[in-house]
Amino acid sequence: PEVESIERQRSRLEPVIKSKNNMGVTLKYFGIRGLAETSRYLLVAANVDYEDFRFPIGMKTPGDFSTIFHDEFDEALKNGDLTISLGKVPILDVDGFQIPQSKAIERYIARTYGMMGSSDLEAALVDAFAEHVRDMKDAYTKAKAAGEQAKFFEEKLPDLLGKVAKSSTAPGPWLVGTKLSYADVVFFAFLTDFFDDKEAAKKATPPKIQAAVDAVAALPQIKKWIESRPVTPF
Repeated sequence: PEVESIERQRSRLEPVIKSKNNMGVTLKYFGIRGLAETSRYLLVAANVDYEDFRFPIGMKTPGDFSTIFHDEFDEALKNGDLTISLGKVPILDVDGFQIPQSKAIERYIARTYGMMGSSDLEAALVDAFAEHVRDMKDAYTKAKAAGEQAKFFEEKLPDLLGKVAKSSTAPGPWLVGTKLSYADVVFFAFLTDFFDDKEAAKKATPPKIQAAVDAVAALPQIKKWIESRPVTPF
């Protein structure tokens, strides 16, 4: 499928702008997956009727990230609409109350819609597993900068994922407890969206974690979202 044009992105934004005063849940981000896709997965998994507000983004020269433009975002920034987020997105708007920072948004959604386990102890483990993913992303960024991606996929990632799998005492397919949690969605997003070499990532994934990823992917609402979401380059 072709990536959405800037004109198409703007046409999607127009009805959102007209209804911006409506109460409810609105997730504001650019017209890409980026830092908001895990929050979108969480909202979709919880069957939340939310507004997916996307600031259009384009490139004057295709493939040249230095030529990115986002006029509507710049206007919101100029108007002071992004003050609470220090001039960045995503922002989650809940009945007019704004929540900045992607991880804060993810945790709010997970807590609100019952995806932080069934006890305080499970919630702590769910949170810890999500933080493990952040560490793995950092490790990959360092490996990529050093030109050691192959070694990362062959050695580092299998080792880290293996430790997470051994730490999970849940019966499966979920990583913590007996129901879908934030941890499952974070690992799903990590292993299906984050890496350029998705086959190498899948090869490094132990069965316990792959089962959780597959269980999230099999959710009807997630399948529908992936099939119908806007096509974006990243």
